Parts: sequence; C-alpha cells; structure tokens
Amino acid sequence: MSANKSKSQVETDLDQARERLSFYEQFDEIIRQNIASSSALLKEASARLDNDFAAERNRYRALLSDILDDLTALQSQSEKLARRVTDALDELEGSGAHSDESVAPQAAALGLTTEAPPEAAAVVNAATGSTRRKAERPKPTEDTATEVVATVEVVVPEVPVAAPVAAAPVAAAASIDFSTPVSTTLLVHGVPRASAALALKTYVEKLDFVTTVEPREFAAGLLRLQVEGARPLSLGDLSGWTLADRIELRNASNELLELNLIPA
Repeated sequence: MSANKSKSQVETDLDQARERLSFYEQFDEIIRQNIASSSALLKEASARLDNDFAAERNRYRALLSDILDDLTALQSQSEKLARRVTDALDELEGSGAHSDESVAPQAAALGLTTEAPPEAAAVVNAATGSTRRKAERPKPTEDTATEVVATVEVVVPEVPVAAPVAAAPVAAAASIDFSTPVSTTLLVHGVPRASAALALKTYVEKLDFVTTVEPREFAAGLLRLQVEGARPLSLGDLSGWTLADRIELRNASNELLELNLIPA
C-alpha cells in the first residue's frame, strides 16, 4: 500500500517537472524571437540613419559648393569695383590740379586752404591765413568837432546846400563806439563757390562798424566768419550784398548769425 502511494507521488512530481520544463522552453523561445526581432529593427534603423546621413552630407556639400561659387564671383566683382574706384580717384586727382589753379587765388584771398577736388573740403588755415583788419576809427575829439563845425559855419553863407551834407558824417562817426568791441559768428549754409564767400567777406569788412573779419571755415558750402566790431552783426547789415535776395534767416543772436543761401 505504501509502495503504491510512493510510486504515484513520484509520477506526480515528474509530471510537474515536465510541465515546468515545457514552460521554460516556451519562454526561452519567446526570448529568442524577441532578440531576433530587435536585431532586425536595429539593422533597419542603422541602415536608415546611414541613408539620411549620406543625403544630408550631399545636401551640405552642394550648398557649400554654391557658396564657394558665389564668393568667387563676388571676389571678381570686388576687384573690378576696386579698379573702377582707383581709376576714378586718378581722374579726380588729375582734374583737381586744374581746378586748384582757378580756386586757389580766391581761397587764398579769403584765408582758406583747399584740397582737390574743391567740393571735398576747404578748411580755414587760421594760423597762417591773412586777415584784413581795418584801421581803427579815430575817436572824434572836441577839438576836431569844433574845427568841423567852424568849417561848416564858414561854408554855409557861401554854399547854403553844403551845410546839411557836411554835418551828417560827423553825427554818424560820433555815434559809433569802438571802445567795447563785440564778436559775432557769421555762419552761412549753401555758399556755392569760393568767389561768393570772398565777396561776402569783403562786403562785411567795408561795414563802418566792423573792425575785423576772420575766416574760420569753408567746406562743402558752409562758410564761417568771425566778425568783430562796435556792435553785433545783424541781418539788415547784409541787405547791400549781391546775394542778399537769396538769404534765409535760421538763427540770430548777439553772438551768432546763421543764414541759408537759397539756391538760384
């Protein structure tokens, strides 16, 4: 009885072992299938990555080749442009020599130094430039005024018309006081040429209350004059200038008179 019981127990254990072995075999097969599938997927991904990398590399190679071609063409154009600029500079230097011969006398009289071409720049050489200074007006003394009045009184009986004409300059001269000079900066925009700047300087010098006119700058149509006199320079003082009809006021004060010259 016990022998049969032990034999059935052994068979039961063997059946359980067979079941477990079968399970492990099936599980091992699943693992092998998964490994094979993963290997195929990795090979496919690697092949796809290689193809993408090759395509990207070809695309960048073509792009860099196009950039190299553009740079080569740009270099050629830059060299042509540099030659054209060099030729233009040589032509300007050649023509500037002839222009300086006509502009230099006027600029020298104005106290300016010019460079070729004349439109590029004309800077005042204040240290070495010549300035025209008027002789100081002698202050009328009582004795001088008495002599003039006496002369007028003598002339009146003979030529009655001469009396008022002779008296006017005495009154005008006596009204100008040069003891406290005033400095005014005259700034004119749009001066077309050096001859016009020289004409303006000469005109201002001839004003009766002006003692000194110093040119400070003349470049690209901008003229700067430093005017000293018995009183500040005003817009009305320039009414007798040849280009007075083209003057446009920009700024006016005791120290600065800034004007525009309207183009003709």
